[in-house]
Amino acid sequence: MEMETIFISVSELKVMTAMHLLKEAGITAHHINKMDSAHANIFGEIQIIVHKEDEDKARVILQEAEII
Repeated sequence: MEMETIFISVSELKVMTAMHLLKEAGITAHHINKMDSAHANIFGEIQIIVHKEDEDKARVILQEAEII
């Protein structure tokens, strides 16, 4: 099944908030943490990915919550 990145952030708090909102809406989402822990999380990012068919709904939810 094809996945799409819908959100990228360096803030773990924003990512966890977004993940919670998506879960509450019934959207399965995964996060990929690409932060470099060797440098106190200064470099890198965290991505949220969802199934392609949920992409539009997920973006609307995050826009309405003013996360993106």
